[in-house]
Amino acid sequence: MNTYDVCIVGAGVVGCAIAKELMQRRWDRPLRVVVIELHDRVAEETSGRNSGVLHSGIHEHLHSLKGQLAREGSALAVSYASEHGIPLLRTGMVIAISWEDVRRGLWREVSALRRLLVNAWKTNTPVSFVTPSGLRAWEPNLRACCGIVIPSVSVIDPLAFVQSLKTDSEATGAEFAFNNRVIGIDEDAAAYIVTTDRQRIRAGCLINAAGLNADDIAALALRYKKYSICPVRGEYYELVSPEKKSLIGRLVYPALPPQATGKGIHFSPRPNGQLFVGPNEMAIQDKTDYTSRKTPPSVFVEALQKFLPTLEEGDLEWAYSGIRPCIMTGTGRKSDFIIAVDRENPPLINLIGIESPGLSAALAIAKHVAELLCVQKRFNPSRDRSPSSHDA
Repeated sequence: MNTYDVCIVGAGVVGCAIAKELMQRRWDRPLRVVVIELHDRVAEETSGRNSGVLHSGIHEHLHSLKGQLAREGSALAVSYASEHGIPLLRTGMVIAISWEDVRRGLWREVSALRRLLVNAWKTNTPVSFVTPSGLRAWEPNLRACCGIVIPSVSVIDPLAFVQSLKTDSEATGAEFAFNNRVIGIDEDAAAYIVTTDRQRIRAGCLINAAGLNADDIAALALRYKKYSICPVRGEYYELVSPEKKSLIGRLVYPALPPQATGKGIHFSPRPNGQLFVGPNEMAIQDKTDYTSRKTPPSVFVEALQKFLPTLEEGDLEWAYSGIRPCIMTGTGRKSDFIIAVDRENPPLINLIGIESPGLSAALAIAKHVAELLCVQKRFNPSRDRSPSSHDA
């Protein structure tokens, strides 16, 4: 049985970011870190099946972990991408109100823009309100009456991002164990014994970053079901008509009312020049159900034709879907990120409900986890505690 200081379950963007962060920090002694992954490579689930947008955080509640960590993490991700040569599209984001919205009474959309502008002002996020002529300067083919522009928003290649985090982690000594399904977690006085279908591992700290399966991993460690993930599928179509896919060059999102659970079906350009539309939101039962009951392209056309009237069903081709590990509150809204220290000694840290903007927030989540008091006490016992170090 191999022994490690830290076992991370899940090699998505968050697990790989935590591995990199732990390996690159100075501790009282070098750490041995292993990342256990169910699949045969990184980013096989939520981390590799999204739009790659590095969100500004202004869509989220200001004091939420989602908002705070997205703001910090997206800036870190842009810097990281630039330093490591990861494909990055500095597109900016347009959040628009269509003329159709105006005709049917747009007070909800206007209130949504006002809320976003206030959030941007409070977080010092550069944004500007734009009129039809201002919008045409940004996106000449976009039909809209007004909107806001967030120039700092970029789109990253998520697979290249996660692969680079893995490479950095391995270069500093982290190990990865792929094709390992966790089937049991036991605890002794000072460590966790993690049993997979291939091996047993002993680790002094267990970090659960298992994404869609994080609720099940937590239940194995805690011996009861504390968390319950509600999988939500988001589907994407690619705009394939050569004469139309060049009509939109930036991220274009609809303005949505505050109670909306997502950010809406949007135009989603990628660093490689492809243009997608999506995602929608569909509650599903099976965490591996990527393709059953596909949403027809007409739904996507209906959502976006008000911004691009020439868009037709024949312009779209099914591309892929992703599944988000959502946690729902009693009011039917999505929960904030859960980063919970469920045991302090030996440390058990559960990361639950890390859905959008999880990709944006990943590098900041990793810093947050490394600075938790239980981690610092475990691996930096000789150092003074920072007053700002705390468990979340």
